[in-house]
Amino acid sequence: MKKYSTIGKAFSVTTICLLGIVLSCTDHEIPEVPNFPESECMLATSVTTPRTYPCEFKIEKLTFYDKNGAVIGDVTPTSSEITLTRSAAKDDSNPSAVALNEVGILAYDVKATIRRIATPSFPVVLGYQLRYTTHPSGVLALTTPGESYQVGASVPLAIPVGGTAEQTFELSYLYQIANTMSGLKPVTFRGLTAFLIYNDATSEVLDGHPSAIGNVAETYVKIVTKSGE
Repeated sequence: MKKYSTIGKAFSVTTICLLGIVLSCTDHEIPEVPNFPESECMLATSVTTPRTYPCEFKIEKLTFYDKNGAVIGDVTPTSSEITLTRSAAKDDSNPSAVALNEVGILAYDVKATIRRIATPSFPVVLGYQLRYTTHPSGVLALTTPGESYQVGASVPLAIPVGGTAEQTFELSYLYQIANTMSGLKPVTFRGLTAFLIYNDATSEVLDGHPSAIGNVAETYVKIVTKSGE
């Protein structure tokens, strides 16, 4: 009986050890997170040609704020127009501009709501670039220097697939005093036309030097800027 008891105990200990190893291995496995179907995005220059690599993000909205922190309005993928009046700006580079053809730059605080829809195709080098353009071609402007601009320093955007984050920054545009039907008024001279996010490594791989900025971005949203007093 002792012999069988000893064998039974040994078997039980072995079983527990094996179970412990299995559970230990399971605890350290990282499940693969699939990309969202919408990550298979189309090129900005073609509504039928998919980008070589999946798009990492979707910009759900850009929220613009006035100088007092109140919401002016949102820009979304389906609603691109925003009225950014001179009186609402947090900064006016030329507050004394009242004469015909005088120009100035208006700045506003903005918050982007961003959702990750795919894992990176290439690890970022310095980080993700928040970019904007005032070029009339919008997302079809080229990656040639001077057609789009980075906002501040690169950011990490360490968001899990399916997760959402908010990123704050500042955007500005150029206005001009013009003779309108109701007198001399500020009008949009070089308005915001698009906001984009680049993975600095992926964008470099995709860039044909030049390419359309929308083709190398992980996401973008078009903007139609309306001005006012």
